[in-house]
Amino acid sequence: MKRRRKDRFHMSENQQKNTDNNPEIGAMVMMDHVNFQTPGHDMATMFFIGGLGLTRDPYRRADMQNMGINVGLQQFHLPRRERTAGEGTPPFQGLIGLVHPDIEGARLRLDSLKEIGALAHTPYRWEEDSKGVLVTSPFGYQLRLHAPGSLDFEKALGIAYVDVHVPPGTASRISAFYEKIVGAPVRFSEQGEEPSAIILAGPHQEMCFIERELEDYNTHNMHVSYHVTHYNQLRRELREHDAVMGEGRGEVFFFDKIYDPENGDAVFQMQNEVRSIYHPDFMRPLVNRWPMVTEPFSDQTLAMKNLADQLGFMPGTK
Repeated sequence: MKRRRKDRFHMSENQQKNTDNNPEIGAMVMMDHVNFQTPGHDMATMFFIGGLGLTRDPYRRADMQNMGINVGLQQFHLPRRERTAGEGTPPFQGLIGLVHPDIEGARLRLDSLKEIGALAHTPYRWEEDSKGVLVTSPFGYQLRLHAPGSLDFEKALGIAYVDVHVPPGTASRISAFYEKIVGAPVRFSEQGEEPSAIILAGPHQEMCFIERELEDYNTHNMHVSYHVTHYNQLRRELREHDAVMGEGRGEVFFFDKIYDPENGDAVFQMQNEVRSIYHPDFMRPLVNRWPMVTEPFSDQTLAMKNLADQLGFMPGTK
């Protein structure tokens, strides 16, 4: 049975509600990528490509300093940052929701890497739970793998959500920031013991800021990138509140100050990369190697056939 996440999508009262099953898209039209710093690309290659079976972008971020990992229409960006000896890799304490068409194949490949010691002395773990499969990467941050059709996310491969932990008492003001300043459909959820600000960041994509007691809320230079329709207007607004931290080449800028729209007070700090729909990466066709039916992945042929029988189509061909 398809598990729904409708409780995490909601239109605020002052925004028009849609009468069908799809929530209205606001000014945030697509979550583009999640960025993590990494001390090297060898382990990233083993985990993301050799293990999870994702694809390195051959056209952009293909040098020694950065690495683009294609995940359907989304990406992971993994810039290389050297760290001093003994410092380790600071963890992002949130969670990335990844829709994956061949979870069993990923498990087998990661098990093989673990058996030969390739993941030794890292935090890597694989745990099945009621929501999917929780994978702790060799770098310490976590991903939850979901089978296609288990979420409202309609693609067989992609990044569906990013969960970020924030201090108690901040979720409602974060919700107000993304609704009133960024222009996204939002929901402030008070259900359960962890109030959450749920931001619609694209078609069935979300950023969820979850209140949780932690000793450290530093996201360690992690950032989430998304495309907006009102790029210049948003940049002007954020400049007026000293929130813009820099601009890149083309239609892109960064901000790290999430503030209360009522008084301008800082609420939470996390890097956001904002891109215009004129940015050259907007809806750029990405290379993804699904289905994995040719060498050196011929051992996945049966798994992909079973997947096709289950879904009624072969991922990568629709």
